[in-house]
Amino acid sequence: MSSSPRCRIGLVTSKPEKLRDYFPSPSEPDFLPTEPPFAPDDQLLVDELRRYGHQVEPVIWGCDIPTLAQAVDRLVIRSPWDFMDSEDQRHRFLRWIAALDRAEIAVDNHPRLLIWLIDKQYLKDFELVGVPIVPTRVVAREESVDLFRLFESMGPLIVKPSISAAGVGLVFLESSQAVTSFQPEFESLCRTASYLVQPFVDEIRTLGEWSLVYLGGTYSHAVHKRPAQGKILVHAEQGGSIRFVEPPAGVRSLGDCIPNRIQEAFALQQGRTAQGIRFPPLYLRVDVIESNLGPLLSECEGVEPELFFRARPGSEQRFRQLLEERVMS
Repeated sequence: MSSSPRCRIGLVTSKPEKLRDYFPSPSEPDFLPTEPPFAPDDQLLVDELRRYGHQVEPVIWGCDIPTLAQAVDRLVIRSPWDFMDSEDQRHRFLRWIAALDRAEIAVDNHPRLLIWLIDKQYLKDFELVGVPIVPTRVVAREESVDLFRLFESMGPLIVKPSISAAGVGLVFLESSQAVTSFQPEFESLCRTASYLVQPFVDEIRTLGEWSLVYLGGTYSHAVHKRPAQGKILVHAEQGGSIRFVEPPAGVRSLGDCIPNRIQEAFALQQGRTAQGIRFPPLYLRVDVIESNLGPLLSECEGVEPELFFRARPGSEQRFRQLLEERVMS
């Protein structure tokens, strides 16, 4: 048994019905929730924490924060997957996270880090500190951009909201005709939100995407994801497949640099302060795409990534140990 103080831990998740969007998946038809609203992967962590005497309860994001502060000693943000279901949900989630920071509740990952990582414009911050990223053109809200010109220079395009998750809002523009047809809708979308435009990395069709999990800044395990035949999205709920295998050396090398550079990348923007934020974060999932340019950072997931504890038995124990260390520090 652990010698650390027993702790009241809230695991932030979604309403139970949201889990039906993800489980079961074609790749793991028997991997199902047993204690909703905990996701089945989070359940491995919940069981581990309870074995060591910690009280663990689900917290549905958006709840009253003063009441929450009286009920838990620490929050762990895990699976608030429904925050992307509408624009109103996105704004509510961001306001709730900001309120957590003001309330000074102990939260992993830190609320200010979450707010940064929820907007994929952070990719440009990583690029500035020397991390190779999927080439990205940020289109600011109310900015006008001719997609056809980008198509001429980049080839087939991926267009997605800068704040998104699980492929929500992603559009694949494979031809000049598709680009021309989408332009009016794109202009309308950009009136209310910022977008990313990226060249489509064709290797994802054959080589897929790697997700590398880091706990306390240290590599733990990896998952290899591939899209279904004729598709481009690797998500399991979209028909993608997953394998629990070790990544190629180049992919691992890129992944390993992210926990070491995240503080520098975070601190780039004027007015953004790292005071009170513990680096490296408790958890990160680094998504990497192999390309003809070499491995490229696709996303740095620190808000609500599935951590695939089942890919490496014992990883949930390491997470619990790190969390206990933070409670005691």
